[in-house]
Amino acid sequence: MSIPTAAAPDRVSVSFCLIDRAGGVLAAEGADRPYYAASTIKLHVLLTALRAADGGALDLEATVPATRTFTGCDGTRFTLGGDHLDPTHPADGAAISVRDLLRRMIDRSSNEATNHLVELIGIDAVDETIQRLELGATRMERLIGDAAALEAGRTNETSAEDLARTMLALVRRDEATAGPDAHRARHPATLPAQHRRSTQARHSAWDPRAAQSPQPSLSTASVELARAALRAQQIPLITTAVREDVDHGSKSGWVDGYRHDVAFLGDPDGEELHVLAAMTSGLQPQEADARIAQLVRDLLPAATA
Repeated sequence: MSIPTAAAPDRVSVSFCLIDRAGGVLAAEGADRPYYAASTIKLHVLLTALRAADGGALDLEATVPATRTFTGCDGTRFTLGGDHLDPTHPADGAAISVRDLLRRMIDRSSNEATNHLVELIGIDAVDETIQRLELGATRMERLIGDAAALEAGRTNETSAEDLARTMLALVRRDEATAGPDAHRARHPATLPAQHRRSTQARHSAWDPRAAQSPQPSLSTASVELARAALRAQQIPLITTAVREDVDHGSKSGWVDGYRHDVAFLGDPDGEELHVLAAMTSGLQPQEADARIAQLVRDLLPAATA
């Protein structure tokens, strides 16, 4: 069963943005055009959750009961079904760690994990992360599968440039936080037991205003977690055209009429790091995939198979 998630596109469109490790735009077309985000919005949830973990407000080692039922924008509960479901997600009530929710949200694009995380950190915190990164075309206004929010006109959108910059914020190590003890200072679960916070995940929304940096820089531990999840991507598009010896990770997303991907290519700690985002609308999946693969070959020939 297919569940409507976005209005059908009214035109064929392909946008892309290629940036270097400093964030400089190397090539772009329609890069600021907003598209329905599909599952690429999960990158913004990941960045927000990792910021919360770094700030001590979210314990990645905590366990929570798995669920497929969430609270919609109108306050009523709704249960994911049909195409929204991840068949590998633990049964309702089974224990799952917050860290595993993060991994599942990215590597297999679990909608259950995504909604669970948004309820843990608060959707306003995701918006705060978007604002801190100055992502002008990005907005997350609803949980996945929230029919009431859909009827109210709420949506999730982003652009190729915004995706590229979000990916860079996730995988580029910030030297200011990359010291040998940075991950111990920022991740409560790595501290000695007597100094750890409660192992119960926090269900109250995190207050992102407590963070002092104008940009959402991550600790070394969080960067490594993000890189590992992105490298484990099970549904790649961009990286199908990349040589196996090129370090890479990605996050794709699609619904009927929209097909997107964003990937880091090259050693994230090296000068050769590039990030490419591609977004399409109005194309059949096979044609969209072919257009995205051709972009990779045209823009990054040295990295392609």
